Amino acid sequence: MILGLFTALSEIGGIQQLSRHVGAVLQQMALDRGGSCLLLGFNDNPGIHSYTIGADPFTFQGFGRNRARLVACLAGVAPKLEMAYLGHPHLAPLGLSMRLLNRRLQYWVAAHGIEVWSPLSPVRRLALCQARGITAVSAFTAERVVQAQGLDPRKVFFLPPALEPGFANGRRAGASLPLPPQGRLILTVGRLISSEPGKGIDTVIRALPKVLSVVPDAFYVVVGEGNDRARLERLAQESNVRDRVLFLGEQSLHDLKECYSRCCAFVMPSRQEGFGIVFLEAMAFGRPIIAGNHGGTPEFVQDGVTGFLVEYDRVNVLADRLIRLLQDDELCRRMGDAGRRAVEANFSFEQFRERLTRILDGTAGVASGQIG
Repeated sequence: MILGLFTALSEIGGIQQLSRHVGAVLQQMALDRGGSCLLLGFNDNPGIHSYTIGADPFTFQGFGRNRARLVACLAGVAPKLEMAYLGHPHLAPLGLSMRLLNRRLQYWVAAHGIEVWSPLSPVRRLALCQARGITAVSAFTAERVVQAQGLDPRKVFFLPPALEPGFANGRRAGASLPLPPQGRLILTVGRLISSEPGKGIDTVIRALPKVLSVVPDAFYVVVGEGNDRARLERLAQESNVRDRVLFLGEQSLHDLKECYSRCCAFVMPSRQEGFGIVFLEAMAFGRPIIAGNHGGTPEFVQDGVTGFLVEYDRVNVLADRLIRLLQDDELCRRMGDAGRRAVEANFSFEQFRERLTRILDGTAGVASGQIG
């Protein structure tokens, strides 16, 4: 039996999407081996749920954050397990506990970004060190997890995320978003939470007055929700651009695609991205990117090719890059086309499935992303 244990599989977000993709690969591996696969989501509502990747359905069990029920479930299945994949470093101690019940169990742990860039608690570090291997979404995160957690670099493998199959395909008409009928839209998609202050949304807001002085029909659209929204709205008011900043909250996938298709450029000058699946989504729609020159982002956003990289909190530099894109349709088209080609060439679900299968089968080597 193969186990996939994740923080959540039903929620919106890059980690959750990556988790769903991993779950799909684990299910297929179990079928190929003539075995079974159990997918669990700790934060998901209690009961049995499903999701699809392409046209393929997958089922999982939610636990509603009930630790006692989860631990009881794991204790019952641990003796039967051949392999376990834990979708977040905070879950790693559970892999170590299951190994006490089944010495043959090999468990893997996913590393996403900022959560592993600094030393974890001793128990979590031990659990990572005892894992069969760690998958990291970027080479930057792979290097940082080795340094910060004291891991053997031969146990860390590069596994970039993938887009949903056919993400940018199909018609998107019919969205009922309060977007201006005219004007040049700048878009950010991300969680607005105070515990992640380094997204750079406030920097974009502070850059808007300079942008508007040159491009007076510009609007800044922010998709996402969280407890930092009120602060950002106040900042927009204080910067005298509140009427040009549209906070749309969380949106359905249908309406999110409409935002990508309507914007001229996607901007998120973050200093804390291990990867950033939203960059891939915007690139799939042929949109140029302005991103932070930090974390794992420079590995797939090519400065001057698919967009621009800027240092965090450099307001004037960010404003200049935005103005340049908003005034040059040909540059936007060229960068957007380059980004779309890069996504198609490197970030399909089929490529993700092949990479992860090779890693878990033990056939991945340096050429497929192992560092060290």
